[in-house]
Amino acid sequence: MTDNTEFTALDLIAAYADTWRLLLEYDEDRLEVPDSAEPATGALDLEHAVGAIDALRQDLAAKGEASTLFGSPRGDALAAILGNIDQTMFGEPLYRSREEKAAHLLYFVVKDHPFTDGNKRIGALLLLLYLAREGMAQSLDSRALTALTLLIAESAPARKDLMIRLIVNLLAESSD
Repeated sequence: MTDNTEFTALDLIAAYADTWRLLLEYDEDRLEVPDSAEPATGALDLEHAVGAIDALRQDLAAKGEASTLFGSPRGDALAAILGNIDQTMFGEPLYRSREEKAAHLLYFVVKDHPFTDGNKRIGALLLLLYLAREGMAQSLDSRALTALTLLIAESAPARKDLMIRLIVNLLAESSD
């Protein structure tokens, strides 16, 4: 190993210190909501969400990337998800931080299938809309968003809490 390679490895180790910590805490099921998570300031409203989904449908259809079923709602499932994100218990928000609300929004849309087709793409879009609404830095690049969405889609329902905590940590880390 040359000196240059050793220097590069040490730089990478230092630069990705949070990655090593998150991976260990994930493996040991010790992920917690980080102190850097901030209180939510609001919710994503149904009208705004539906308008964005319609715009996505039109854009994808024009490129031949969406079926006629894309974004077709299954009853009032989306409204229920948006209501669940904003629910309270004993007068306190059930999901206190904006990161927790964002994580649950993505998880519920991907896993609960409120649409006939397009749940992963719509979930990713609604996550981005919510992050923008909350004024959060959108440092999730398209590849990270793709990987995170697919991770949720492939995860076992029994691992929901761990997936939520992982997303919260990634969002809190990315908003620093």
